[in-house]
Amino acid sequence: MAVFTSISFDELKVWLNGYNLGALESFQGISSGVTNTNYLVATKTAKYILTIFEDSTRDELPFYLDLMTHLADRQLRCPLPIKNKSQSCISFLKNKPALLVSFLGGSERKIVEQGDCYQVGRALAHLHCKATEFPQKKANSRGLDWIEESSLLMAKDLPKEDRDIIENECSFQRKYSSSPLPEGMIHADLFKDNILFDNDQISGMIDFYYACNDKYIYDIAITANDWCINSAGDIQDNHMEELIKGYESVRKLENIEVEALPIFLRLAALRFWVSRLYDFFNIRQGKDITTKDPNHFKSILLKRQALHIK
Repeated sequence: MAVFTSISFDELKVWLNGYNLGALESFQGISSGVTNTNYLVATKTAKYILTIFEDSTRDELPFYLDLMTHLADRQLRCPLPIKNKSQSCISFLKNKPALLVSFLGGSERKIVEQGDCYQVGRALAHLHCKATEFPQKKANSRGLDWIEESSLLMAKDLPKEDRDIIENECSFQRKYSSSPLPEGMIHADLFKDNILFDNDQISGMIDFYYACNDKYIYDIAITANDWCINSAGDIQDNHMEELIKGYESVRKLENIEVEALPIFLRLAALRFWVSRLYDFFNIRQGKDITTKDPNHFKSILLKRQALHIK
């Protein structure tokens, strides 16, 4: 967990003068997340989430804001960007791009039941379907090119075993990177902390800042590698079946997608292993920083490789 950019009550109060949201009552840092700084902000009118972007430039952000607005307009339960008095959603706070979005009630699941996986699969399929008419496109910023480039940058810090595993898996994945599979807009980070539940029902889907155009089955694989595993990282078959059943209650998977799932479970594990390694070796300054264990996804990758006949 981390708050990379600290702000004071007075600084936030001045910044909020640019909005018609009433007086600031309180705010507190949100511990989850490893990329951006988030605060829960309460004014006299409502609660909001403030995000201060640590890496993204202002020019990169309209895509995500337009996507969230597009999905919210189509009744997907996701945050709605809030416009300021200048009718812009983005302004600067502590010299960094900042954004307010609507607050969604609920909390993340700590213990996942099979029925939760059904709901998550259904919600993911709704996202894929509702985004088909979204006109903008964005390449995956954490695709194979990024994985290979990042692993080379970290090579001197990695043991040979890890370098070999990453290199061999990248070579394997290159053989399938151009597979003609259905694709469109994906969330690309639908972990347990990015789905909120209230009274055993999904109340919101959050954190769209890795959304991009890629294969739908890849999004399912990313989701499954967090929602459908036991404490050792093994896939729980009943949870996986419910995730797929929920997804197919909205969008039927093609046979080639089902056949490709083991490949993309490997790719999803590789992507997040390398991402966590990158964060581990590039720790930023901030408050209460706790890096996530990269070996969690190394272990998952090895397990997915062992189950998949190459």
